[in-house]
Amino acid sequence: MSTPDVSLAQAFVAARGGTLPPEALSSLQERLTRVLQSARASWPDVALEGPRFVGHLARLLAGEAPPEDVEKLNLPDVYLARAAADGLPSALQAFEARFLPEVDAAVARLKLPPSGLDEVRQLLRQRMLVGSADAPARLAAYPGTGPLSGWVRAAALWLALDWQRQRSGQIQADDADLSVLMAPGDDPELAYLKNTYRAEFNASFAAALAALEPRQRNFLRLKYLDGLSIDQLGALYGVHRSTAARWVVGAQEALLLETRKLLTERLRLTRSQLDSVLRLISSQLDVSLSRLLRSRLD
Repeated sequence: MSTPDVSLAQAFVAARGGTLPPEALSSLQERLTRVLQSARASWPDVALEGPRFVGHLARLLAGEAPPEDVEKLNLPDVYLARAAADGLPSALQAFEARFLPEVDAAVARLKLPPSGLDEVRQLLRQRMLVGSADAPARLAAYPGTGPLSGWVRAAALWLALDWQRQRSGQIQADDADLSVLMAPGDDPELAYLKNTYRAEFNASFAAALAALEPRQRNFLRLKYLDGLSIDQLGALYGVHRSTAARWVVGAQEALLLETRKLLTERLRLTRSQLDSVLRLISSQLDVSLSRLLRSRLD
């Protein structure tokens, strides 16, 4: 008697970092087989391997979501996005034909010149389809909770607005400014410290950011500039969400520790004063880091 094929179920469970008894694997295999067939039906010329696809689906699920939640995702779009991110020629062709026209629709109201529209298209191709060890193709982070067309339009609009701001010379003066960490309720000492040592903080922050490994800078860019969730980061890099979370926390801690070290070298503050400023930076990291990073990352 031959052993039943449960390769899809095994790939799914492994991607979630768990285990299932043999009897549960069989029912999960049946579900995932239906899911795979449904996704492939929309893109019959795109031959993405089944285990690769279902492992990706597993990493897209949030937290302890049950396996049946994969059927709530936009499966054909997730299938194409994963295949295109992997560089399958048929998937790249399908993405170009179906989704690149979304760029024109998204930025039409901005009335970009032809050269600007061409640059936005190229930027979108680069960001979505071209990956490296440090920065995988961004399509892999598509969460599947809405249509891929809307996700592409949003990315195109963000790129177009950024292109427009750069060409018009609009710069948000406080983007790289320690004043982004100011709060109306600050006590006088903290307000004084932040105003007095703004330049030193900015210089230390920039140096600390430059000292990070490229991969760490990319984690921070993806989370704080592009707004990717931990689940999306896990899917992008093909790892469990807990691993992605550790990477982000590690990058944050490395940035703050190096900033503290450099500030200590630059300033003559008491330990309590330095601790006060750094506690504030840490507590408001989620709010302020995206604005600080935007002016520092290419």
